Amino acid sequence: LTPSGKVDRRALPHPGSTRAEEPGTAYTAPRNPTEEALAAIWADVLGLEKVGIHDNFFELGGDSILSIQVISHARQALGGGLSPRLLFEAPTVAQLASAVAPEAQRAEEAAAIPAVPRDDLLPMSFGQQRLWFLEDFNEGGTAYHSAVGLRLTGTLDPAALRAAVGDLVARHEALRTTFDVADGRGVQIVHPVLEPEWRVEEAATEQRLRALAQEELARPYDLRNGPLVRVLLVRLATDEHICVLGMHHIVTDGWSMGVVTRELSELYTAHTQNRQPALPEVTIQYPDFAAWQRTRLEDDGLLDQHLDWWRQQLHGITPLDLPTDRPRPPVRSSTGGVQGFDVPAATVDGLKKLAGAQGATLFMALTAAVKAVFARYTGQRDIAVGTASAGRGGAGLEQLVGFLVNTVVLRSHIDPDASFSALLGQARETVLDAFAHADVPFERLVEAVQPERDTSRTPLVQAMVVLQNAPGGQLSLGDVDVDDYPLERDSALFDLTVEFQEYEGGLRALVEYSTELFDAPTVARFGEHLNTLLAGAVADPGQAVSALPMLTRGERERLVADWAVTPGIAPWDGTIHDRVGARAETTPDAIAVSCAGEHMTYRQLDEAANRLAHHLMSLGAGPGHLVALSVERGTQMAVCLLGILKSGAAYVPLDPAYPADRLAYMLEDSRATILVTHHGLNSGLPADDIRIVDVDAERDTLSALPATAPETE
Repeated sequence: LTPSGKVDRRALPHPGSTRAEEPGTAYTAPRNPTEEALAAIWADVLGLEKVGIHDNFFELGGDSILSIQVISHARQALGGGLSPRLLFEAPTVAQLASAVAPEAQRAEEAAAIPAVPRDDLLPMSFGQQRLWFLEDFNEGGTAYHSAVGLRLTGTLDPAALRAAVGDLVARHEALRTTFDVADGRGVQIVHPVLEPEWRVEEAATEQRLRALAQEELARPYDLRNGPLVRVLLVRLATDEHICVLGMHHIVTDGWSMGVVTRELSELYTAHTQNRQPALPEVTIQYPDFAAWQRTRLEDDGLLDQHLDWWRQQLHGITPLDLPTDRPRPPVRSSTGGVQGFDVPAATVDGLKKLAGAQGATLFMALTAAVKAVFARYTGQRDIAVGTASAGRGGAGLEQLVGFLVNTVVLRSHIDPDASFSALLGQARETVLDAFAHADVPFERLVEAVQPERDTSRTPLVQAMVVLQNAPGGQLSLGDVDVDDYPLERDSALFDLTVEFQEYEGGLRALVEYSTELFDAPTVARFGEHLNTLLAGAVADPGQAVSALPMLTRGERERLVADWAVTPGIAPWDGTIHDRVGARAETTPDAIAVSCAGEHMTYRQLDEAANRLAHHLMSLGAGPGHLVALSVERGTQMAVCLLGILKSGAAYVPLDPAYPADRLAYMLEDSRATILVTHHGLNSGLPADDIRIVDVDAERDTLSALPATAPETE
């Protein structure tokens, strides 16, 4: 089952099969101890009876997450020198065994994580430190609340369930930890006993149930005093309950929830059968990991090595400028919503085959497709998205409960004329390179690469792409049937997060979006466009990214039927500014622009734009020239944009909300010779090689110029 209680079809072996039986892949037994160890590890992780030395890991069903498990087990069995990238480059047992050279092994990677004394201050991990700061900054927010809802049907033993949750908290120090500041630094405080909160309610109606669940999700956590684990059990009938298991993200992550559900199942069963639970000893606790992480990265110099690579990789990174339904507010909040859509099984199968043929994974193919859609939406070629790294590469971290997940930046240059196959190959290299440097905590990466923050955007990346394929938990509560009870999300950590989860019928995608920026229909259209592009990529992977289909059948029909030129009316073959000028002649007093209580008629708009155009042409603007435009949204934006176009030049939009260094880079890169602005927005920008036209400061000059349209070549 998945952490939410659903059947995890991915975890089930194919009926009657133990390994790939494709032509040319006859079973060949291991020939030496290294091959024997690797074959046994692969079989265990993939759920197969046996694995031959020439079987391909990814053709057997392996993926990025499973590769992490293989590498973790292999490091413990064979020592260091192994990385997920090596598995991609050597995807058979024979190839991988040959690539493991003893002299290249790094004892640091293979060494067990040491326990740290509990009588000293225990530092927070880098990830905990970031969440501590964000929670303190956004006090009372719910963005970092983690919860699963379960519908329990059958004869439940509430006392056994409560005892099982208590035992779970006793096993894992992260679940009985609180946080504070000591000696000027963030510390975690592990309590010998910290009982989880247990609340029982009754609900006679669905409305009452929903209200209880939403109330539970909205309640803030007290990171200083705890507890950070709580259970709401709602009794609907004698044989039906809803359980909401909630935690603060600072003590858990998606992978941890798999561990939690597996252990909770065994602990509950043990209590109902009055026996000792059959669970392995917890050898590594979260404070040990936190101390090891800091020592490994800071004291051993790995952090600086990785940061050097990231500085080069992310130099000049620009924000993803997706079209929005509303202007971006100056300070973003975490208010959000969720839209879901399904990717058909046939498309998923085609993607897997396409990816497998290039030594890539389903996640890499999905990332390439999402980036292609973003590039088509924005016109940008430099596209960066984030994804989640499990952070479980160290020996023995697979069964650790705590916050280990890290955000990794995937930046690509999208060539619209390149094929989707080429884009997939690029995505493969981007993912492998980024994950080779994924140990750098995201907050340290932000400090090194983008220290100047833009409060209207999340740093470095504004969109995430995630494939949820972390090991799920085999949730079983005796004779009680467990099913998912969906909980409503009302927060969004990024502008968009596209979260895929594989199931037997294909892929389910949940798109978490900022409701400050997007409406639900807009996000639903994104899902339709992505689905269309995925199907097109599977049908013809050699097709150029710019030519891949995106419009749905309904949208294509509407283009043909509704938006076609009406018979009898000649199509307009002029420019947009010519059209505005024509409208100014026919209906001069009609309102052309309205914004924040200000209005301009077509005559006022056209004449103001004409005056600006004359001025720009006197400064050298004209066909073949670029004029930068940095103004706030309002009536002046329309005047300036039309004025630039009337001069014959093209405009380069510069968002005033961008940091000054980013605007300076865009000016330099575009080689614009004139910058049109107002309200002194050019403050802080380089003015040595560019002529500044401030329409407010030069109002008198502009008013003296002709109001008629200038003549351009």
